[in-house]
Amino acid sequence: MSPLALGELTRALFSAADVLRGKMDASQYRDVVSGMLLLKRASDQPGILHVPERARWSHIVGYEGKALGHVLNEALWELERSNRDVLKGVFEALDFDRRLGRAELSELVDQFDRITLSDENLEFGDVVGHAYDLILSAFADSAGKRGGEFFTPRSVVRLMVRLARPQGGHSVYDPFAGSGGMLIQASQYVDEHSEEGTDLALFGQEVNSATWSTARLNLLLHGIRNSSVLCGDTLADPLHSLEDGHLRRFDRVLTNPPFSMNYSEKEVRHPERMKYGWTPEQGKKADLMNVQHVLATLRPDGIGAVVTPHGVLFRSGVEAGIRRGIIEDARLEAVIGIGPNVFHGTAIPACILVLRGTNGAPADQRGQVLFINAEREVVTGRSQNRLEPQNVEKIVGAFREWADIPGFSRAVSLDEIAANDFNLNIRRYVDAGPPAEPPLDVRAALSGGVPRSEVDAEAGKFHVFGIGLADLFTPRGSDYFDFLSEGCEATAARIPGLAAVRERNFIDHCRAWWAGTESRFADLAGTGRLLMLRSRLMASFREELLAEGILDRYQLAGVFAAWWSDRHDDLRSLDHRGFSGVIDRWAAADGQRSYRPEGLARERVLDVLGDDLRTRAERLVAAERQRLVNVYQSWGDRYATSFADLERQSEDAAARLRARLKELGYTGPA
Repeated sequence: MSPLALGELTRALFSAADVLRGKMDASQYRDVVSGMLLLKRASDQPGILHVPERARWSHIVGYEGKALGHVLNEALWELERSNRDVLKGVFEALDFDRRLGRAELSELVDQFDRITLSDENLEFGDVVGHAYDLILSAFADSAGKRGGEFFTPRSVVRLMVRLARPQGGHSVYDPFAGSGGMLIQASQYVDEHSEEGTDLALFGQEVNSATWSTARLNLLLHGIRNSSVLCGDTLADPLHSLEDGHLRRFDRVLTNPPFSMNYSEKEVRHPERMKYGWTPEQGKKADLMNVQHVLATLRPDGIGAVVTPHGVLFRSGVEAGIRRGIIEDARLEAVIGIGPNVFHGTAIPACILVLRGTNGAPADQRGQVLFINAEREVVTGRSQNRLEPQNVEKIVGAFREWADIPGFSRAVSLDEIAANDFNLNIRRYVDAGPPAEPPLDVRAALSGGVPRSEVDAEAGKFHVFGIGLADLFTPRGSDYFDFLSEGCEATAARIPGLAAVRERNFIDHCRAWWAGTESRFADLAGTGRLLMLRSRLMASFREELLAEGILDRYQLAGVFAAWWSDRHDDLRSLDHRGFSGVIDRWAAADGQRSYRPEGLARERVLDVLGDDLRTRAERLVAAERQRLVNVYQSWGDRYATSFADLERQSEDAAARLRARLKELGYTGPA
């Protein structure tokens, strides 16, 4: 029997959810599916929880005499009673009898009875947790605005974790924990970037009791037992404190607080957190209060990342003073705009503030704030935009390199920010709009020709594809070019052929890089150490192909990141089970049973992985070449027909008309 893969388990959970659609809203069937999933997982996998007899799956499917809803409720109560350290209060609000009849409950039990959730039957040990996270995302979509209260898109979470870079031994805190995604992703990041044996201390707080229950369960299903996630209002009463009453401080704080929430100053404990000021209570603008809580709970050398609405960047009055204090104390490292319609339930644009503990930003960044305008680094979806791995990679790359990228990122001095009254509106410092088209050259429009200044601005991009100016134009004096006699459209059609040699060289170089890298994959197959090579392999790929000049470092890193993400489960299987394990998972996905000798498996797997990476690079190169065609055609649209040409055409047409009229014997006024 093939191990249960993520896709199969996710489909099974969605099928279970389908049983409940129409019977209750998304938040309620989320709880029902959660309870069923835990009962089945705890029974199938010994050791993750203590499972008393009446909580065992065999008891549930073999119930007699009692209503099934009562049997399920009793099973959860017994499971909680026997594991109070991790389950106390988690299922307090769940009642299987509520709104569900015997038929629906029986069908639910049948759905879960078809899957086996023991580790030996799962492709990876964390498949259950990953599948649960995917259905939480679907529930957030169904819940509309309320979905955003408990679920942050995982692409945003991964971005924030990579910005903060937690390390083994760190403490990580999410004061507005939602479904626990920040803490889980931090743990997974450390697992993939550290040697075995490293650990994190995870802390969180969540005000909504149902969401708090979901977070606790999500952590448990991901195999994380050693965490402290408490239920309560973080802004009013933060619950993680030391024995002397002072708030606990953390190495990393990652959070997405509710936007524009209310608060009451008289209810706020630990007012010392609000060092930089208090926002108006009645304005529904507690965003900067939440930011100050993050600052107050960072260790001196700590790093925080917090999601906020754009209003915190430019609102005036007291909020301007709060921003000023934070900036002047070097507590703000970066402002990253991630565009509109990325979060569940709201279309407003949001940003991520990267914050520092009291030690402030690193010495070489003092006196500056990095602005990244990534509003165009999103992929437009049908109902919601999303950050793809290549988008995340570019943002992280610019942040780590403190890069100045026109239209994307810039380090701005505190003097410039102060001159703008500490307004942090991202577009004020980095405009991500498409570059303005150069103004129409009047002389060229009147008399013909293409301005040399416009051609020179793009010539380097043609050159890297092996296309010289003589392939495109003939000179007209020192300041202009003429199109070739074949015409603009014919020349544009030849550009792909002119670029073909350089394109082939690039792809050959890509193929050669893979050939030289295959042995590293082979050496680490089955060792459990392959995934830790990601950064080094990406750097090697990027630097090797950067010399070709066709793609920049961020495009190359993005290609690799997208490939690694999409092939992640294949790479995990290779890391844990070797080449034959990858072949087996492909066969299972196709509904086949197949095994190949290790030698053939190695050849097949490496060919598929290498071809996929090369094809992705090839597509991006083709897009860059097409951009050159578009640039050349835009010159044709602007300058191929001048006013003088139109005047000559008009005169020629008038002459033909006069000649024809004369042939017809028409004599008009002289």
